[in-house]
Amino acid sequence: MTPRARAPWISVVVATLGGVALGLGIGRIFHRPTVGSALLALIGIVLLWWAISEPRKATPGTPESETDGSHTVE
Repeated sequence: MTPRARAPWISVVVATLGGVALGLGIGRIFHRPTVGSALLALIGIVLLWWAISEPRKATPGTPESETDGSHTVE
């Protein structure tokens, strides 16, 4: 599936889930630090990163653009 074929609402849903996970993780870290809360915060960061970087791959002219058939190294 090409990046252009993905629906933009997927990025919105993933960003929302990432924001919730990050917020819960950080909140739990300040209340009672555990490995699970740190992992939840890390998952939130990864989801937010994906939601931000994914649309850039489909935008021509950005360094991450894959519209010409190339792939970026991540």
